[in-house]
Amino acid sequence: MANDATMKYTAVIFDRDGVLTDFDLGGAAAYFESLLPLSIPELAGRWQQWGAQVGFPRSTAEEAAFWQGFWQGLAEEMGLPPAVQMQLQQVEYTRFMHPFPDARAALLTARHHGLQTGVLSNFTLASLADSLTAVGLADLIDEACAATVIGVSKPHPEAYFTICRALGVSPAHCLFFDDEPVCVQGARQVGMAAYLVDRQHPDHNLAAGIVRDLTAVPLLLA
Repeated sequence: MANDATMKYTAVIFDRDGVLTDFDLGGAAAYFESLLPLSIPELAGRWQQWGAQVGFPRSTAEEAAFWQGFWQGLAEEMGLPPAVQMQLQQVEYTRFMHPFPDARAALLTARHHGLQTGVLSNFTLASLADSLTAVGLADLIDEACAATVIGVSKPHPEAYFTICRALGVSPAHCLFFDDEPVCVQGARQVGMAAYLVDRQHPDHNLAAGIVRDLTAVPLLLA
């Protein structure tokens, strides 16, 4: 017989950054140090400015042109040699991404309970699905929605409704995890059972809606 949690939930939805995956800032800094006279925060700022100027890509084809224009403009501005520009053009951001140790186990637990799995991210690039493939999680994820592709960001209600429609589920039957309090609150407002992932927290506090990591998933589905 299905347990109460399995009967209550039909899907588990995760944010990507800080929930399923981590970004190696140290590794990125070491890589770009010899190529650019910019820190990672400065580079990220330039990237955001470029996106605001030309618009963030809504397809992988647009994303390729987005990156090409970004690196070319930066190289010309800073007078970088052609070899460096070529190296920058070949950088894949996913090389600096890693899944958290508890991510795959959490997805497998959802699968074991017969639940749908989704990713809802405020990611401003179109390659969300590709990034999940790169970190070895895509095979356990049914649907992935990036803000730039769906045209709306969390905590707007339509962001949550979009992933629910993609999964064919009701918000009231979704378990949701995010590392941003405002996004957790947005999920709760549309009827999801939402938990804040705080990886600095000493332990799970399920009553307060806070989990230390995704080892809480089996507890919530037990």
